[in-house]
Amino acid sequence: MSTSTSDALSAADLERLVRAESPDLADAVLALLEQPEQTPEKPLPKDAFTFDALLRTLTQARAHYESDGRRQASAEAWQRYLAQQDVPRPPRLALADLLVALYQRGTQASRAALMDIARRADLRFGLWGGLKRIYKLAEAHHDAELFGVLAWRFDVERHRPSASREVSGGTLTYLRRRAWRYLRHLGAAVPELYPQFAVEVLRHYAPDTSWYGVWVAHHIWAHGSGKYSQDSFAMPPPGDMVKHRAFPDAWKRSPDALMRLLDVCESDPAASFAIQGLRKDFPEALRKVTPAWLDRLARRPLGSAHDFLVETLQGSPEFHQGRLRELGLHEAVLALLLSPSAKARAYAIEYARAHAQDLPAERLEELVAQGAPDVKSFAAATLEKRNPRELGVALLGRLLQHKATSGFAAGALAQSFDRAELPGDFLRDMYLGTGEQLNWVKGFIGSKYGATELPADFWKALLDDPRLQKKPHPVEGLAMRALSAYPAAAIGPEWLLEKAAHPRISHMATQALMRADSLPGLDVEQVKARVFSAKYRGVALGLLGNRKLFTARQLTVPWLLALARRADPELHGFAHRYLLENVAPADFSDAGDAAAGLERLFELALGAKQPAPVRAFAQTYLRCHHPVIGPEQPESKSYNLKPRAPRKAYTPELLWPALTDSRDDVRRFALAIARAELRAWGWHTRVYELADAEAKEIRNLAYDALLRAGEEGADARHTLQPEELDPVKVFSLTESTKRSTREVAVELIRRHYARLGGAERLAWLMQSADREVGLFAVRLLWEKHRPTHLPEGWKPAGAKEAPAASGTERFANVDALRTFLRKMLFGLPPGRAKEAREGEVQKRLSASVAKRRVIELVRDLGLDDATFARVVAPVLEEFTGSLAKGEWQSCLASLVQLRAAHPDAQLGSA
Repeated sequence: MSTSTSDALSAADLERLVRAESPDLADAVLALLEQPEQTPEKPLPKDAFTFDALLRTLTQARAHYESDGRRQASAEAWQRYLAQQDVPRPPRLALADLLVALYQRGTQASRAALMDIARRADLRFGLWGGLKRIYKLAEAHHDAELFGVLAWRFDVERHRPSASREVSGGTLTYLRRRAWRYLRHLGAAVPELYPQFAVEVLRHYAPDTSWYGVWVAHHIWAHGSGKYSQDSFAMPPPGDMVKHRAFPDAWKRSPDALMRLLDVCESDPAASFAIQGLRKDFPEALRKVTPAWLDRLARRPLGSAHDFLVETLQGSPEFHQGRLRELGLHEAVLALLLSPSAKARAYAIEYARAHAQDLPAERLEELVAQGAPDVKSFAAATLEKRNPRELGVALLGRLLQHKATSGFAAGALAQSFDRAELPGDFLRDMYLGTGEQLNWVKGFIGSKYGATELPADFWKALLDDPRLQKKPHPVEGLAMRALSAYPAAAIGPEWLLEKAAHPRISHMATQALMRADSLPGLDVEQVKARVFSAKYRGVALGLLGNRKLFTARQLTVPWLLALARRADPELHGFAHRYLLENVAPADFSDAGDAAAGLERLFELALGAKQPAPVRAFAQTYLRCHHPVIGPEQPESKSYNLKPRAPRKAYTPELLWPALTDSRDDVRRFALAIARAELRAWGWHTRVYELADAEAKEIRNLAYDALLRAGEEGADARHTLQPEELDPVKVFSLTESTKRSTREVAVELIRRHYARLGGAERLAWLMQSADREVGLFAVRLLWEKHRPTHLPEGWKPAGAKEAPAASGTERFANVDALRTFLRKMLFGLPPGRAKEAREGEVQKRLSASVAKRRVIELVRDLGLDDATFARVVAPVLEEFTGSLAKGEWQSCLASLVQLRAAHPDAQLGSA
């Protein structure tokens, strides 16, 4: 892992702390040691040997079987790494020089920092090099303090977890053996210094030391036993720590070293070694110990030291229990009540019963909480003899949590205090205490108070207690169940609204608010403001939608309309629903006028600058309140709405332009109204205008109005009657740019030909630019106006039934039909083109092109119908004499095709 953060520690930062002799220096060194490697500013060479690669290589080197191979591989890895000039080195490699400089500085602050670093820091490269050099300097300078802490660290590190250690086990083995070698040489050469150095090593061993794995300490107190190998040492019996100690004569020179060891050591074996040495070599010194020294010994958390203290007190008449208070040892002996030694506790209990009956109740409660079973029993028995009212409610509450005193405390609280004397703070502490305290207070509240007798503020304060903020607690459920029995007004609407976003209380708070019929004191503006917070939105909308709590006038129509403009579907959905259910048209007007309100609604529904959510609401509102279609709307059925708008408000001047609006929703809204109002407006005859609309659904209105004319069951509100069909407008639709419109026009002409048609109209229709329309006209001409001499029941090719003659003027004979065709072909004016598109110039077809198209249409019908081919062939043959090249060529080509299609028919001169 790497980092490039600018706040990373550097060696320069540590040097500044050294110069300032900062007390934070040790912590800074440890932080630098744990700091991940920084990302280099420049890309490294491809073959760069990084620091991580170095660590991996050193780990592999330690796997060599032979020691020479391990040393050589490690040395080569370091040489390769240090020889690189373009690979940055981690800042921690600078620690070695910094620590050595710190040692050489020699001040009290610098030595204290080094001691702390030696005790706590992981043995990693950089720091490790500094500690090794300091250790050698300590040996050379006979620096007992630094030698002691480093020798201890080398000794115990060998058997500690090695996950964060970068030093090999072999190196540590060497160094701890070197430490003992140094002590051994010192004991032989300068015996008067040996105890001082040995004490500085022994003092650092902690109570949790793995004694089977240490080396230096065992040599100090059991070297003479010879019970050790290269890697292990047998622990001497606890009662015989000095029998085989190394250099016994050196220890006999002065009791000072052993007295200091007893003062500063952290482990029982070291204390036992000191005590046994003092008893063996300096019994007279023990008889001269001062009360102050004994007091210090009592404060040490060492069972062996406490046993020694008790033996000293019991062995001297000077330290009779009756004199201990006078000698200043009263508190020292009472401190033994928390001793790990059973012997020391027994002595302290005996002393306390006889000479410390005035122990404060708080002290006794502490003994009940922290003491061993014998001490708990003593402290509990002492407390039970005291007056409960003198002990006080708070202390009795604390005693509830301890098994030894819970029964006494519960009885004392029930019998000696009225419920009014137990304050709310105390009861809350019990609710938030241990299981024993919680059980007691649940029983107490259940027996002393009714369901809502405690004020709601008590339960609210309990739920607001900071101790409940970090994690769930069973008391939350109890408090919420209790509060559920109170009305929302009694709990406090503002508090409930605030808690509606609490991760665990929100359900209870929301339910209480939703059940309420009134919430006095809750400001509507405060609730409206919560709508825009995701945490509170649900409950705020629920409250605002409750008409028992807030009226539409309080919410205000402008605020609801502003909410409807929001893109958030939840917000504009609420506004739409509320406005539909609760707001009358007059409310949309500042003056309270219904007509002005409806005018405003139409502006919202159709306005060019209105956002889609607002248009959607206004359109829905106007649909639901339309007198005719309103009851049919799904929203009206869901909300049980009754129409409130008069029919006259829905005018064609407003809605007709909307039918061709570019916005889908506006068109759909106008279409819904137009379907119901078209005939009522008197605009049903204008549906032809809609047949060319760009929107399919608008064209469908026109198609439906025209095609269903005369059908049984057709909706008369927008459907035309057959007599209302306008022949000119219907035939004009055949020239529409919309194919579907042309098809509808053709179908109308087919259905209502008797009212709309005539041969002359068909002649005009044959000139259409749409081939299908022209072909239809020719077919219809032949179908509806065939000569009368053709047999009855005959039907043209492709027709499903024989043509009806009623209502149409048929040609008297074939000559009459041919005369009509000659008139069309020889007297045809220039043809009609399609409507020009926007931006294009409309051009009329030339007469020759128009004639050629009619010829092709006549030919196509003749190809399908042999009878018609026999009628039209002579006319085409006559037209081959035209001087216009295109015309006679078209006629000649058509005759050839007709003769090929009907070889058995005589197609020639009449």
